[in-house]
Amino acid sequence: MDPSHYPTQDEAQASLDQITESRQAAAIATRRPVWIDVALATTVGAALALGTAGHLAVAAVVLLVGALVVTVAQRRHARGRGQLFDQRAIGARAARFALLYAVLFVLVQFTPPEVWQPWYSLGVGLLAAVGSFAWLRWEDRYRIRRLTAGDYGRYDLL
Repeated sequence: MDPSHYPTQDEAQASLDQITESRQAAAIATRRPVWIDVALATTVGAALALGTAGHLAVAAVVLLVGALVVTVAQRRHARGRGQLFDQRAIGARAARFALLYAVLFVLVQFTPPEVWQPWYSLGVGLLAAVGSFAWLRWEDRYRIRRLTAGDYGRYDLL
């Protein structure tokens, strides 16, 4: 190839910058809407609050109905479906979930005195909702960061 056809260093850098900006814009456009995460976190918080208050059947119904509604909403309003499925993503997801689960597990194992109710249940529900929301956003941020950086293999994206 003739040396005059090769891009200059500035042209090559501009091309790489344009690719990076395009990848970042595409990844950010596929973020899950925040309201879906709020709805799911609220469902989890309400179910745990009801469960720790002793209303297990109602908690199960709230969790099942809420999860179904959120799943349908996510299917209809999802902007992107690209999920990373490699060993690093699975390990990171498990570590983040274990952190949230450990805190919630300890809280629901404790049986508070009757005078603490309903405040204990409300506190557990609030902590579960906030923790679930933080976990869901952390998951989405991790996915977007890796997609933006192109930090995944050819067969790691589902």
